[in-house]
Amino acid sequence: MKKRTLPLLLAAALLLSGCGRKDEARFDAFAAELRERGDLVITAEVRAEQEDSTCSFTLRYADGADGGCVVEVIEPELIRGVRARLSADGTKLVYDSVAVDTGDDGGTGLSPMGALPLLVRALRNGSPDSVWKESGELAVRLVPEDDVDVTVLFDAEMTPQYAEIAHDGKAVLFIKIADFS
Repeated sequence: MKKRTLPLLLAAALLLSGCGRKDEARFDAFAAELRERGDLVITAEVRAEQEDSTCSFTLRYADGADGGCVVEVIEPELIRGVRARLSADGTKLVYDSVAVDTGDDGGTGLSPMGALPLLVRALRNGSPDSVWKESGELAVRLVPEDDVDVTVLFDAEMTPQYAEIAHDGKAVLFIKIADFS
């Protein structure tokens, strides 16, 4: 009995490892296409959880002509229109015609306004740490920086639907994507 079971288990393991490579190849093709685009627009609800508080925003991300991006607050209504302009020159917080330098965030981007640029950077250039199926859909864990990982869930058409950003293994930013075009 043991002699018959072992070949079946080995065959199953080979089939499963092939599925993982196929899914990783699907993600690699998605990332390559995304790297070629300079017109990405995302609308998402971003929730930040701290030890003593939680805040939620609806944000719109748009690639910028200079290689940077703009993140604009859609909700809450009180701060609608506040934009962060991120580029190689740094980050600026913009409201109407006033721009304020927000300083360097240490490259982590672990704030609600930095969540979508970090997600895009991870999707375009992050190293896939693991790829698996969750409820029949593709899930990918990316490592864009040493102490940051980004887990992304895709639908059947390879459109990101949800993401979590963790720092040192603890999820701190949760992104529900409404539009990814």
